[in-house]
Amino acid sequence: MFIHEEPIETKLYMMEEFDRLIKIAERLLGEGGCPWDREQTLFTLQPYLLEEAHELIEAIDLNNPIKISEELGDVLYTLIFIAKLLEQSSSLSLTDALRSVSEKLIRRHPHIFENKKISSTEEILENWEEIKKGEGKKSPISDIPPTLPALARAQKVIHKLRRQKKTYIEEPLTEGVGQKIFDAVREAENLNVDAESALRRTCLAYEEKHRG
Repeated sequence: MFIHEEPIETKLYMMEEFDRLIKIAERLLGEGGCPWDREQTLFTLQPYLLEEAHELIEAIDLNNPIKISEELGDVLYTLIFIAKLLEQSSSLSLTDALRSVSEKLIRRHPHIFENKKISSTEEILENWEEIKKGEGKKSPISDIPPTLPALARAQKVIHKLRRQKKTYIEEPLTEGVGQKIFDAVREAENLNVDAESALRRTCLAYEEKHRG
């Protein structure tokens, strides 16, 4: 199995910084560490994870590489912080999380890691769904997080059910504003546009106009 390797100097420096960040988290959470950090739980960190993710999204919308780098660091640290708390409350660790996602990525990309012949992006996506079924996924929409914003959730539902050739997704099922919004999201999916991002950027444009 061939995986692209970074130059050794770059890789070593990255690992040094990664280890440094882990040690900072351990110091803050350890005996004599920060009282606020030591009071946190997996549940109390949920809003901070959401906030940091949204700040990274905002930086990407602004197309500001320096801001993106800063916010990416904040997201990475929040994830490490959560992983260290998980270690304290269970037998799982950051190593387990890294191993799990690595194995999942390899398993779901047989066209890269097992030389499976794939002729198109469409076939890649179909194969991805078949692999997820083999992992125990019960329906095409069973893994959509319930905490997703409504627009993003609607588009996920539309996208996944269309891939399953569910034709009723093209027909109105209710009445009123909710159905109209759903129809607008369906149009966004037709255009291969992320509805959540499109509406967010439109709101930003109005906000900027108001500030001006």
